[in-house]
Amino acid sequence: MPLVQRGGEIDLLCFLRTKAVFEHKSEICFPGGSLERNDDGPVAAALRETREELGIGAAEVEVLGLLDDVATHVSGYVVTPVVGFLRSMPAIVPDPLEVELPIVVPLVHLMDPSTESEESFEYAGSTGLRYSYLFDGRRIWGATGRIIHNLLEILQPPAAREDDS
Repeated sequence: MPLVQRGGEIDLLCFLRTKAVFEHKSEICFPGGSLERNDDGPVAAALRETREELGIGAAEVEVLGLLDDVATHVSGYVVTPVVGFLRSMPAIVPDPLEVELPIVVPLVHLMDPSTESEESFEYAGSTGLRYSYLFDGRRIWGATGRIIHNLLEILQPPAAREDDS
C-alpha cells in the first residue's frame, strides 16, 4: 500500500489491472502477490512485487508497518497489507502484462465520508460488508476497498468521520 508525498499532500498509489491477468481483471489494486520461496515474509514479498509491477525499488520505500490481514471472499487469499511511504512520486515503470494504468488517489479524497459506500453481501454462506470508493469515474472495491477502509479507520476513527458529516 504505497503512500506517496506530493507537495503537502499524501496520495495512495494503486493501479488498474490488465485484462490479461489470471484473476481480478480490470480491477484497481495495490502492488502485491503471493509469497515466493525466496521471500523473507510479507514485507519482502510486497517490496518485490512493487518492483516487479511498478518498477519502484525497495530503497525508495520506507516501510511503515502492517495492517490487519484481509481475507478475499472469492479467491480465498489472505492479504497482509504492507504500508510503505515514498517521499516523492518515483518514476513508474509498469509491467505491461499486469498494469493497465497507474492510479494516484489523494488520501484526502478517500477520507471524505461521501466517497465511501458500504453494502452487505453474502457469499458461500458467510456475510460481510463491502466497502467501495469512487475516484475519477472508477470504483475501488473488494479486498482493496477493505484495506483502504482499515487504513482510514486508523487515520480517522469512525466517530471523527461521523462528526464531519
